[in-house]
Amino acid sequence: MRWVLTPVGLEPFDAAAREFHRSQTSGEPITTQVIEIEALHDRDMIEHRRIMATINDLAKALQTTPERVRAELLVATGKFQLLGELLGREVVAVNSMSRRSMKDHELHEFWDEAKEVIRTKLLALITDTAERDRLADTLSPQLA
Repeated sequence: MRWVLTPVGLEPFDAAAREFHRSQTSGEPITTQVIEIEALHDRDMIEHRRIMATINDLAKALQTTPERVRAELLVATGKFQLLGELLGREVVAVNSMSRRSMKDHELHEFWDEAKEVIRTKLLALITDTAERDRLADTLSPQLA
């Protein structure tokens, strides 16, 4: 969905934006209406899917959940906040990997660090040698 900024304000540029605008408006001119739009950071969705698939495969091999592996990687790469003690327990808040929270270059920086953590610490925990080798191959630089 694309919008164009004119002297009057934002106006729909493509079909998706026009349809979104049509669904949000009551027929009044666009200049008299307020429509809330949230800008998200651009995301290389192919790379994002590849990262999430690798995390899912790693979780399956480690017999745990993808959420736990993602949290472990975020903590291991320093993408967290130590909140201290809440209700008698130590609490850590890990950062989100969503477009709202992490820009594309930040995601790539995180993944470069996370791959090193996976190679040095997590792969050694996988007992199935074939699966460990397969995951190690997916982390290797791909030749074009």
